[in-house]
Amino acid sequence: MEVLIDLAKLDHNVAVIQEICRHAGVQAVWVTKGCHSHPAVVDLLASRGAAVLGEVYADNLRRIRDGFAGELLMIQPPSGHQLDAALACADTLLVSSVDNAAALARAARRAGRRPRLILMVDVGNLREGVLPDAVAGVVTRILALPGVALVGLGTSVGCYGGYLAGARDLQRLVQVAATVTAATAHRFRTLSAGSGTMLLELAAAGCMPPEINQLRIGAAFLVGDQPPTGKALPALYQDAFLLRGEILELARKPSLPQAPTGTDAFGRTVTFVDLGERKRALLDFGMTDVDVYALTPRSAGVRILGATSNYTICDVTESPERLRVGSRLVFRMAYSAMARAMASVHTQKTILPAAS
Repeated sequence: MEVLIDLAKLDHNVAVIQEICRHAGVQAVWVTKGCHSHPAVVDLLASRGAAVLGEVYADNLRRIRDGFAGELLMIQPPSGHQLDAALACADTLLVSSVDNAAALARAARRAGRRPRLILMVDVGNLREGVLPDAVAGVVTRILALPGVALVGLGTSVGCYGGYLAGARDLQRLVQVAATVTAATAHRFRTLSAGSGTMLLELAAAGCMPPEINQLRIGAAFLVGDQPPTGKALPALYQDAFLLRGEILELARKPSLPQAPTGTDAFGRTVTFVDLGERKRALLDFGMTDVDVYALTPRSAGVRILGATSNYTICDVTESPERLRVGSRLVFRMAYSAMARAMASVHTQKTILPAAS
């Protein structure tokens, strides 16, 4: 099994989004956690003049730092065992509580560093962040901490629970910032919003509140769609990352199992329909390698039946191709599939070079 990374399509997606952000007057933070900050992707972003990259894992930040001269943003509060490594690599970190900020301040003083912080505000997605009414008090306490500099407020919308973000969410963040500045006299140089994938359409339509000056963008440039809706984003490629698997077994078998069934090892209930004898292909990847149910076959007549931890079973009865053991099938990956495949040490990553 291998992931095919099409740098030409990825480069196109980056260029389109850069133009949208330029017109909207916002800075793009390119969130590379979904592709495990693959060096080829980081290099492409650097060649395109990316100013800020975002990550959640300290080891990935360390690897990026070795070859990227721009700003690194850690887009979640580091856990205790990540504190020192995060401070050694990240220029700016997101925090969601006084406790996060205080832990970073203590570690920063030990390390002789003064990192920048962005405080997350929960405007309705109910993921991380301080509720709006409590932000002024939290800001006051963080400003009193030696060793850190509070430079901005941020929010995350659209990442949890299929939340459908809109201009109303960003306006809430703008209002919170204005209220806090009035109460504390502290001005924020950055108002950061994510998921930028959901918000790109606002930016493209000129509906972004002017006070929002940073978008954190991941899925949009990697897979070209919106995870909450599955909607393809105009002018972007959805197939910059593909999965290619090899057929290990090809045989005609009944379509119904020979005993009653329950749930599989991943908690799924598979529905079996009696279609008679069908030609089935057993592929060399499974749920530990990729989110199989977030794959779309590229070939006509191929249908995913299900998966185990290390196998995927496809019905290929209607395929016009002359398939055999050793033949390979290609699948488009939605974000969850791409993220898991890129993180797997068992998937080969093959770079398709950008056009010269």
